[in-house]
Parts: sequence; C-alpha cells; structure tokens
Amino acid sequence: MKKGMQDAVYAELYQSNLWKSLANQLQKLGLFGSQKYFLAESAEELTHYQMHVEFMNDMGDCADLPKIDSVTDKVTDIGDALEIGYNTELDVYNQYKDFYEKAQDEDVSVAQYILQFIEIQRKAVGHYGDLLAKYKIAEQTKEILEFDEHISDL
Repeated sequence: MKKGMQDAVYAELYQSNLWKSLANQLQKLGLFGSQKYFLAESAEELTHYQMHVEFMNDMGDCADLPKIDSVTDKVTDIGDALEIGYNTELDVYNQYKDFYEKAQDEDVSVAQYILQFIEIQRKAVGHYGDLLAKYKIAEQTKEILEFDEHISDL
C-alpha cells in the first residue's frame, strides 16, 4: 500500500509542476486568464498532495518526498494546454482506479480513502472535456481572447 500511496504523492506533485509549466508558457503567449487558471490548478494539486501526506501520517507512516521528473510538454495555444490537461487527468484517474482495486484486497481503509480521489479525478476529466469542447467552439468563432479571459468561470 505504501508504494501506491507514494505513486499518488508523486502524481499530485508532478501535476502541480505540470500546471505551473503550462501557466508559464501561456503567460509568455499573453494568455493571462489561462495562466491564472493553471496556477490555481497547480495549487489544488498541492492540497491533494498534503492530504496524502496527512493520511499516511495518520496510518503511522511518512511520505517520502520523491524526485519529480522535469516537465517537457510544450504548448503553442490554450488548446494544447487543455489537451495535455485532459490526458493527464485521465491518466491519474486510471491510476487511482487501479490503486483502489488493489487496496480493496489489501487495506479497506486505504481503499475508502482513495475513493474520494477517484471522484475528484472523474470530475476533472469531465471538466477538461467540457473546456476542450468550449475551446473548439471559441476557436471556430475566433473568440479565443474571450475564452482566455473567462476560462476560470467556465
């Protein structure tokens, strides 16, 4: 179970760094609404990380601070960032589902704890799917700057 929890710790920290990297790239493109959105996403991942740390501590263990791989994803527009976001959230969703299945057989308290992250990820996948659909409409109607300005409201 510790390896599964450590994998979850890593996933949340990596996502936080990924969102920061996307925010930095979007800022460089002058897409300040999207920058703000991804910075907020980054902060949320750190909250999830801290929840894992506290859960592990409550279970009598201590989370190791893993080495986080560097982010290599590059974006040229909001659509690229949203595609990366969608795929990343989907990957983490599947990771939590696999961990939950394993935890059901080994530690019911871990399984119960992980359920909330499956729900968080399910909603995140849906949200990014919605953002992608809205972005594609904005792209077709040439309303990208409007989309950027209101991305946090969507």
